[in-house]
Amino acid sequence: MSTRSTTTLWLAGATVTSILAAIVSSSVLAKSSTGTPRRHGSDTDSLRQKLPTSLAEWRSPEGYEEGENAIWQTIQDFLRTRGYTLWRHLGLTAYAPPHDLEPTCNGFAYAPIHLGWGPEGRVRNLSRIDCMNGLMRAARAVDGRDVVIRVIRIGIDGECHLEVLKYISRGLCSQVTPNHAIPLFELFELGDITFGVFPRVGCGMLDAYDSWPQNSVGDIVDMILQCFEALGYLHSIGVAHRDAFKDNFLVQWHPESLSPRQITVSRPRVYLNDFETAIRFDPDIPPSDRTCVGPPLCASFPLLDEYTRPMPDEVLSGQPYDPFKLDVWQFGTSLSDMKTTIPEIDAILNATIERDPQSRISALDALKQMSKVVQSLVPETLKIAPLVTSQF
Repeated sequence: MSTRSTTTLWLAGATVTSILAAIVSSSVLAKSSTGTPRRHGSDTDSLRQKLPTSLAEWRSPEGYEEGENAIWQTIQDFLRTRGYTLWRHLGLTAYAPPHDLEPTCNGFAYAPIHLGWGPEGRVRNLSRIDCMNGLMRAARAVDGRDVVIRVIRIGIDGECHLEVLKYISRGLCSQVTPNHAIPLFELFELGDITFGVFPRVGCGMLDAYDSWPQNSVGDIVDMILQCFEALGYLHSIGVAHRDAFKDNFLVQWHPESLSPRQITVSRPRVYLNDFETAIRFDPDIPPSDRTCVGPPLCASFPLLDEYTRPMPDEVLSGQPYDPFKLDVWQFGTSLSDMKTTIPEIDAILNATIERDPQSRISALDALKQMSKVVQSLVPETLKIAPLVTSQF
């Protein structure tokens, strides 16, 4: 943590003034640049010793949810010094906001009100979140914004994750329209642990169909187009996500245009989350050399027998493969339990899961082709329910 520089007040012969100046100086030095009390080194070391030594241990500690909560409770006071209060644990993976802080709009989470504010209303969805592993927890900032705090790096583990986030989720790159990477609000450290703070986004694409939202094919296709845009942009700057299944795409809200009580005018923005397995290629590396070998493992799940995601043939082959085509296959595979029943659109989605990666469509081409199809259709054509088939 950096400290503020102080100005030494000097008055010759004024002993009392010198003492007061020294007190003021030490008080200022004991604070960070944000005015937060600085934790003494011994306190930090003692707290660090109570925490996991690896990302894998933090992700899946002994005791499952109880173990995860125990870890985060250990640092709740530290997080308060950073301005964040953890959400309350409801049981299993569910969490609710703290009682003592009123929420304020964070710009990333909204809810339609066509079902009112009662038990069936969508607004209630903003008062609950599921944290699917121990590396992340929901929190509320002192100004009422809801965020998600994630452990990004412990020692050298997670270094690639951190560098990718710095490249795509901060600075000018994070502000261009085709970049759908979730923004990174803040980074802070506790010993050798690096935490990242991200916005709490309203919903997940996992619920886009075959779940509670009354989304039409038009609603879903709009999200899919944004997902292709997200992947296409990342690929254009040399970043492959390598875990681009639909559950890693988040959406501000679900439009639910099939509800007879909802007038859908605006469209939610989609964000791509969880870059733990992502890889960034240097611009000097020729496209033909931008390859990977083996499953997309990472520091928090380093063992193959822990990896449960489906994998295409090229990954299983043990030979170098194109990770950008892997992204497309992963996304298309996670949508393979749904048909829009619009042949031209379904044909494009089928092209994402071509067995031969050479024949597989790219994210950019999928975006261009699907956009052209959608623009040729009468809007009412898309106001239909999707056909949900068997799970992939």
